[in-house]
Amino acid sequence: MWKDLQTLTANHHLKLLDWDGKSSAVLLDKHDRIVTVLGGIPPGSAGQDWQNLVSDAAEAMRQCRTLSSFSKIQLHGRRGDFASRTVGFGYGNGRSKPQNFKVTGKANQAATTELLAQRSIRRIAGFQSSLFNVFNHKNYREHMQTNSELLRLQPELQLNFPRSPFAALTFNLGPQSWSPPHMDADNLASSWCADTNVGSFDPDEGGQLILWDFGIVIRFPPGATILFPSALVTHSTMPVKPHESRYAVIQYSSGGLFRWRSNGFQSDKDFLQNSSPEQVHAWHTKRASRWKTALQKFTYWDDLVRGDWRGVVRTEAGLDELSDLSELEDAESLKPPVRKHTRHQ
Repeated sequence: MWKDLQTLTANHHLKLLDWDGKSSAVLLDKHDRIVTVLGGIPPGSAGQDWQNLVSDAAEAMRQCRTLSSFSKIQLHGRRGDFASRTVGFGYGNGRSKPQNFKVTGKANQAATTELLAQRSIRRIAGFQSSLFNVFNHKNYREHMQTNSELLRLQPELQLNFPRSPFAALTFNLGPQSWSPPHMDADNLASSWCADTNVGSFDPDEGGQLILWDFGIVIRFPPGATILFPSALVTHSTMPVKPHESRYAVIQYSSGGLFRWRSNGFQSDKDFLQNSSPEQVHAWHTKRASRWKTALQKFTYWDDLVRGDWRGVVRTEAGLDELSDLSELEDAESLKPPVRKHTRHQ
């Protein structure tokens, strides 16, 4: 069912967003917060330059796959039947502390190192980070601060790119990368993953990104970038044709890293065992309200169009205060003006 576009749009009432993959657009929630960014391509790169770069990235990923070997789970995971390689660091899933993702075998390590060094991959990753900074600055800043503190305390952790806000990167090496409906529960729920696809496929016939909870199917051409909350929204990717290729560069951060930092750089278990009753009570209270704190970090469309993409004016005016958050969001003075943009209701 989820593999057939006509069935999805006709029987499941999903709306097709016929995006060109070059221009930028945003999806907003009912409070005018930016929840997803269709980032397109870098400004000034609409010509052959970006097309050549995307072709170079696809070829580099094809070569990495050819030179590498993969375990069964790396070829047939819950996200689909395609080769993948994860680099960077994370925390969770039985790890006692934040650790680097391991790439085993000298040939695999050499192929992955070579891929990370490619100019095309580094430019894609840099563009993803820039979009994250501009459209979700408060989350971006928290990512940067968390990485900085973790690397100071654990210098053995390996950041994929200098000053990257994302702790981890997964290369979907295909050759035909597409996924069934899923959520990425290990990612930070209050933030975004950045997804750029490359390869040779017809975006009108396959490769579309489906955001099920938003009720939309997004045309997703090769070379385009989308940032969305992959831990909160069920998503999938439409299959491409047997003779086509599709790869992806996906950056994100594990939610466990932020919990580790919030606990004073220790696990939940260790924090609770070593804390006073008052500290434990405060910990549970903070956990119960962290969804409100998370909402504060998303950028408002009004702030962005006024040029305040950092949200400084809103913060200085006290509009981030938890005690007043729900009332202020419903206040008449904060209702957005009428304008043209993509909105998710």
